[in-house]
Amino acid sequence: MNPALKTNNRHSHRTWRKFLSPILLILTWEITTRAGLVESWFLPGPFLVFKTLYGMTISGEVPYHTAISMGRAAAGYLAAAVLGIGLGLLIAWSILIEDFFDPLIELIRPLSSFALVPILFLWFGVGDTSKIILIFKSCFFPILLNTIAGIKGVDKKLIMAAKSLGANEGQLWIRVLIPSALPMIITGLRISTAMAMMSLVGVEMLSSDSGLGFLVIDAQRTFDTQRVFAGIIVLSVVGFTVDRVSRIIQSKALYWHTQTSLGGQ
Repeated sequence: MNPALKTNNRHSHRTWRKFLSPILLILTWEITTRAGLVESWFLPGPFLVFKTLYGMTISGEVPYHTAISMGRAAAGYLAAAVLGIGLGLLIAWSILIEDFFDPLIELIRPLSSFALVPILFLWFGVGDTSKIILIFKSCFFPILLNTIAGIKGVDKKLIMAAKSLGANEGQLWIRVLIPSALPMIITGLRISTAMAMMSLVGVEMLSSDSGLGFLVIDAQRTFDTQRVFAGIIVLSVVGFTVDRVSRIIQSKALYWHTQTSLGGQ
């Protein structure tokens, strides 16, 4: 068989296998509810949930809250990406900068993001600013630490080889250090996408009048279980989509790394 055709068939089979577990989950869910094993107010069937979700989507409710949540998440995430990578490169470049920032990083990093909610609400109110700062805090440290680890983990033989070929410091960073650290940096960026979604939903549930977290908690206050599950499904789909997009970006940015690793075989 043609190797390319064989590879395509294998990828096709893997794609179908990845759909198997969600399909089995939905079927089990539907059978359980139709058999009357649980009360509908406790666990509504997927047909009723998807019907409710369809109505919420057609009315514009789901798109409205999704757009607001994604705007907040994007603002906090992008700020964390820019500052996290920038500071990470500076810390990896200078021991003096590392000694200055390291105590601050280790004091703030273990602190739960939600422990900052009261003070953020006092300082910035319950609007978007406090929510974006909370998302920023959740995303910042994974990006920062992965950037530092990526630069410091570059093989010293590569650095010595570049210097022996006459590379100056700027060329060393652009051609050796940053490309070699890129897999770690992008891993930190991908980890932070999940952190952004989790912190976003949490803070919207605590205090908000819009967003997907508010959508779920508002339905819970009125004991509307179908709307609660509809909101949870939207959150799952959004999180899944964000992760898939980040995987595609990762594969495109690191195609050379994939081709030279076990993942490329």
